Amino acid sequence: MEQKISRKQILGLGATTMALLASSSVLGQHEHGDKKVSKKKKVEKTSVPGSAIEAASACILKGRICINMCVDMLAEGHKEMADCLKSVEETVALCDAFVVLSSLGSASTKKLASICLESCERCAAQCDKHADHHEECKSCGEACKACISEFKKLLAA
Repeated sequence: MEQKISRKQILGLGATTMALLASSSVLGQHEHGDKKVSKKKKVEKTSVPGSAIEAASACILKGRICINMCVDMLAEGHKEMADCLKSVEETVALCDAFVVLSSLGSASTKKLASICLESCERCAAQCDKHADHHEECKSCGEACKACISEFKKLLAA
């Protein structure tokens, strides 16, 4: 079955790609050899949870695809997708905030990871209801479960 990619999906994928690039550039930070900078005392930063950022980024990507499918299904009259749509939108928003703040080394990273964990659990439960009928929901649910695992590791550290 050939799947068409909508303009919304392309824009969503572009935004997710930018988030991935931003997070990977932060993960690979290094000094640029500026002697003035290298002599200054280094500021303590919260460590950047790379695997959690990667899982959240994948969750954003899969979530945006699921959102588009849910919108299309709702437009066709499938009201059963409303709760799924809401949970995926919440999860994508929270995971996006997590990627941005954790990439910055925010002190709020663990608090946000805890909130994201709860949202991913709700989202996975919603997506699991539709996973047998919609590949997008199945992929989104799997991405949420990967996030759950990474957020639990981060919170346990």
